[in-house]
Amino acid sequence: MAICDQESFRVCFGMQGLPDLDPHPAIMLVLTPFAVIFLWAAWVEFRRWWRYGPSQNRRNAFPIDESAPSYEPPPQQAPASAPEKDEEQECRNDRRKDQDRRNRQGQ
Repeated sequence: MAICDQESFRVCFGMQGLPDLDPHPAIMLVLTPFAVIFLWAAWVEFRRWWRYGPSQNRRNAFPIDESAPSYEPPPQQAPASAPEKDEEQECRNDRRKDQDRRNRQGQ
């Protein structure tokens, strides 16, 4: 591995394609949004802690019961059968079809 001095840094790492950008500013441009988001989240959490005190979330105080029953999905039910058609409704539908046929033939 070659030792690179500051002048030959671009040549050593093959970064001749970056126009007037040293590797350091390029890295800063990539990492800056992440750092800003992290600092903003830390500030929001600090403000919450300052106003309301430490979190009252005590979920970690309860041990996990390994002998407790685990979740089991409900048994699959058979699909419900289609409801029986009403005979009166079928008769009405037949009468309508017959009337429609007669009307078409009469025209």
